[in-house]
Amino acid sequence: MTKFFLLCIFFLLLSQSPLVAQGQDSLPSSPGAYGIIDTVIIAGNLKTKDYVILDEMTLKPGMVATEDAIEYDRNRVYSLGLFTKVGIYYDVVDGMRFLFVDVGERWYLIPVPLFGFRDGDPKRPYYGGGILHNNFRGMNQKIFGSIVFGHNPAISLSFSDPLIDRGKSLSLQADLSYSRVRSRSTVDAALTGAYDEIYYNAAVGMGKRFSLEQSAGLSIGFRAVKVSEPTPGRTVSPDGIDRFPVVGLWYTYDSRDLREYTAQGYFVSAYLWRNGFWGTAVDYSRWGFDTRSYVLLPWNLTFAARIHGTQVFGEVVPVYGHTFFGYAERIRGHFRTVLEGENMIGGTIELRYPLLKARDIYFDAVSLPPEFSVWRFGIGLALFADVGSTWFRGEPVALNSFLAGFGGGIRFLLPYSVVIRTEYGFDESWNGEFILDFRKTL
Repeated sequence: MTKFFLLCIFFLLLSQSPLVAQGQDSLPSSPGAYGIIDTVIIAGNLKTKDYVILDEMTLKPGMVATEDAIEYDRNRVYSLGLFTKVGIYYDVVDGMRFLFVDVGERWYLIPVPLFGFRDGDPKRPYYGGGILHNNFRGMNQKIFGSIVFGHNPAISLSFSDPLIDRGKSLSLQADLSYSRVRSRSTVDAALTGAYDEIYYNAAVGMGKRFSLEQSAGLSIGFRAVKVSEPTPGRTVSPDGIDRFPVVGLWYTYDSRDLREYTAQGYFVSAYLWRNGFWGTAVDYSRWGFDTRSYVLLPWNLTFAARIHGTQVFGEVVPVYGHTFFGYAERIRGHFRTVLEGENMIGGTIELRYPLLKARDIYFDAVSLPPEFSVWRFGIGLALFADVGSTWFRGEPVALNSFLAGFGGGIRFLLPYSVVIRTEYGFDESWNGEFILDFRKTL
């Protein structure tokens, strides 16, 4: 069964990847053509600048508006996370052909009560609060400060601007953070007991958007990692604290329609991170990739596939630099099983059906602020199969080292891009488990 899942994931994903599927457009052809667009009119954006919306759309003046292209752009604009509703309509008025974009804005400056589950695990609750400006100056800039208690307490401050220089399509990201994380290493904890890792991070990054789908960037930062119980291997430095610069390069291709529950499009990302400098105590690099394909099938079905992996090279990798399944990444059917290594690879295939397509529900009869008068709901069904493995350098990678699982479930899409997944998974021996997950879907 493991071999079957592996072959399916690799073959199906590679056959649908935008890097292999030559001649395929990111938008499917549509028989529902309305006509050529003369002018695009934006309405309802009391704070958001017009260009924030226009830059996310594929349709421009002089192009032919089609039913599929309009729906695609509607989902792309909604995925900005700035609006409670997005409507796009084509109309002809006095001989002029208009594309009307009507949006309803979310509440942007809000105190944020923080509650959730680390890595989607209900046994790892956290709570706290923060202040978020989700659309500073109406330019999709985000400023966020927070303090979190419970599992893995943390303090953070961040700023991002997806278009700090519109003429050159440049973006900016800056972060400061402190966090105390219970070590995820089950191997180390089994030998010496549980301990904490304390992280201090500062980073700034610059990116460039080459097109609607493609962007790349560079990040430079500094990190200090301290362990509560110093032991050889937990840090590279013998005193139990590592201090080192971090430099990263990244690339992203993203043509997905609706980010929270994608029906069609592609996503490809790759990165290279350098930890420390050559010859310093911390001296290793990590590269990785994540590629996803979403193909719209007849009867409103969607086939989704993902393959992702990461590998290290260089000198000694401390315990906090290991990779894991069982936390942020999971193998359903082995949802609570932890796999640990320096390298990892995993894959997923899903077949989805929208039992209730994401739709806006209006509460006009209730006295609510405009930002909360439109709520978006949806329900989806899915069948899935997962596979994955981790390994340390020098270890052989064999098919029998992979874990695999399969099953099905129901996903609930809630307002403000919240997703709840209720699923039931089986392992290779048909042992079953119920899964409640609060992360976004594949």
